Amino acid sequence: MQFGTKEVPLMADATGVNVRLYGAKGDGLTDDTQAIQKALNSISQTGGTIVIPDGVYNANITITTSNVYITGTGTLNGSINLYGTPTGNTDRFSGTGNVKIDGITIQGGKTRNGINCRWYYGVLITEVRFMNCLKAIYFEKVNKTQHCSRYTITGNQLIDCNYGLYVDYIAPDDGGSHVVGDVNFSNNMYESRTNVPGAFSNIYHIWAKGIDGLICKGNTFFFGHTGAEKSNIYIEDFNWVVIEGNHLFEAAESAVIAKEGFNLIIANNNVAWAKKYGIFLSTVVGGIVNGNNLTWKSGEDIQSTGVYIENSPYFIGNVSNNNIFFPGVYAIQIKDSSMINITGNNARSQYGKNQPLKIDSPATCASVSVTSNQFTNYPASSLNADYYSVNPVSTNYLSGNTEGVPAVPIKGVLSEEYMAFTNNGAAVDISNLTLAVFAYTRSTIVTQLTKENLSKSLPRIVVIYSYTGNLKISRQILNVKLKGSGSYVTFPADSSMTLLVYGSQIIELSRNFPV
Repeated sequence: MQFGTKEVPLMADATGVNVRLYGAKGDGLTDDTQAIQKALNSISQTGGTIVIPDGVYNANITITTSNVYITGTGTLNGSINLYGTPTGNTDRFSGTGNVKIDGITIQGGKTRNGINCRWYYGVLITEVRFMNCLKAIYFEKVNKTQHCSRYTITGNQLIDCNYGLYVDYIAPDDGGSHVVGDVNFSNNMYESRTNVPGAFSNIYHIWAKGIDGLICKGNTFFFGHTGAEKSNIYIEDFNWVVIEGNHLFEAAESAVIAKEGFNLIIANNNVAWAKKYGIFLSTVVGGIVNGNNLTWKSGEDIQSTGVYIENSPYFIGNVSNNNIFFPGVYAIQIKDSSMINITGNNARSQYGKNQPLKIDSPATCASVSVTSNQFTNYPASSLNADYYSVNPVSTNYLSGNTEGVPAVPIKGVLSEEYMAFTNNGAAVDISNLTLAVFAYTRSTIVTQLTKENLSKSLPRIVVIYSYTGNLKISRQILNVKLKGSGSYVTFPADSSMTLLVYGSQIIELSRNFPV
């Protein structure tokens, strides 16, 4: 049989049921849906292999049984529906499953999805070429917990598809939270071409809401500058997600966006030229952002940030060992998030502008440890931009823990509250302050720094500054740990001391005059 200029064999080399034996033409003109469906029906009771040989088959086919293997070298100009039988419960280890699809090409024609999925488990999709699909692999809306699970999607090529992997969401009505579970999306190549007639706009490579268990590893994701692209990876309402070792390029918004989820690892990815954020995290509990390379072009002047975390008061994780080169705004920004260890990062600014690190508010960013980072080519003015801004040239961190106190920056302090004391022997209550500068206008003796209500976990910085005269501070109460052997610490005019208040402890961090 002749197809174009290529001879199409009647039988394929692979062992199995050849769709041509059931009347499929593969000429790109005939509707082959019924013929291929007949071939599938022939193995519905026992399972088996369906072979789609060279040719172009206009067909939309539906698989409803277990133990089916689709293979071949032909092109399916249509969709494959994996529509299993709904089970009476949501046990993800029972129901319809064990399907493999490999080798074929699926052409979506800019109007169809590639593979539609519901009520299936144990599916392998490998070495498939998806072209011009609305959604290459689409998990449909089903209001049950994990109606699909244990999918391995590996070694595929996705070209000019609007979405790659798409997990659609509707809230389960059975008390669960996640509609799809345990998906391994690895070693796939995804690209969008520019200036190619008929090329599709590409919006997201991965868009998933309501997924429990996702491994996204070793993929390469390109955008084609179509004007419609958004992000490489978007996940929401998730649990147990690993994004590792991917190459993520040219996102118009953020390379990775993760919202409202638990237990997230983003590690060892190469991220280049994202227009807004390299990594954007919001409302995440349990996060690790480690070993990523995030880069922009020097002089590009894009208003971008390397790693951004917001609204995560129980982040309980690390931002560590990342290389962040030429971000337009901040290397790392933390907003309304706590319990974060920022350590071992290396960042370089675009021609000496902006700040390497911004932690927006000490009142809403508690227990943020900043240690052993290397920030290069940032201006000295970044030191005083706000309370948590850091001058990378100097050693501005309290590294490690001292007497149970979390590591915090100790320089670059702006006052949020000013208080002047002129009465000798006054007691200074710092129990309710989050940040303060005490400015003394004349010689004063402060007999006590009181510690009432200091059980809060929020660390507080107090800077005491003497403009004129000599200031004396008592060090006789046990929880005031000031340097020196006398009962008072005296500092002369134009001198200062920085104290850290944490729990019931008041600990001296630094002073600019000798003991």
